[in-house]
Amino acid sequence: MSKGSDGVPRDIAAFAECWNRGQFFAAHEILEVRWIQEKDSGLQGLIQLAAAMHHLSKGNLRGAKTMLERSVRRLCDPDNAPCALDEAALAEFARQLHDRMDTCRPQQLIESRPLLLPG
Repeated sequence: MSKGSDGVPRDIAAFAECWNRGQFFAAHEILEVRWIQEKDSGLQGLIQLAAAMHHLSKGNLRGAKTMLERSVRRLCDPDNAPCALDEAALAEFARQLHDRMDTCRPQQLIESRPLLLPG
């Protein structure tokens, strides 16, 4: 796995950049390659969280809820490999998002996302 000068794996940095820009499908695709090789539950959780956000952006609330539920389980797995992103905080975000889906518009939920690896 290639790392940038800041020590963050390049694929994680690219995932974060896409996430911050609201390009959730692209973010999801970036980590697929490494997940296929490593089968790390945390990576799968990040992929599923990005997929949930993509579903939200398309108005697919049912798909978003399913992906959020799956992502929380995987992001909280104690056997996850170390990650430059705070998986526990992202799991908490996913829980809160899931709980707010019935009371907020999808765009509000998307805009509430935390920025990853800012500046």
